[in-house]
Amino acid sequence: MIPLLPSPQHYLQNLITMTSPDAKRLWKRAIKEHFNCHCVYCGKHYEINQLTLDHVKPKTYGGEDLTSNLVPACQTCNQGKGSSNWLQWMRATFGYRPRRESMIISHIS
Repeated sequence: MIPLLPSPQHYLQNLITMTSPDAKRLWKRAIKEHFNCHCVYCGKHYEINQLTLDHVKPKTYGGEDLTSNLVPACQTCNQGKGSSNWLQWMRATFGYRPRRESMIISHIS
């Protein structure tokens, strides 16, 4: 299993002293670093600037911009998933991947 770095919550103290754009940039970076710059869906490693953030529960279905609803995803996976249910899409695309699924479930819970 991929070792997870400190959660994005770990950085909250620093966010208080920063400007809003800086805080948002650090928050997004922390989410990507938390997963060691791996796409949560395909599992491949990317440079931090190559990853996007995917709403596990899509905004079109009421998903919010919360740490617990955002995961790093490569562009291919993010676009492929679109507004689909993450678990159904992931299993249809990659098959049953219990370790990856467990990692996502523990993040969004």
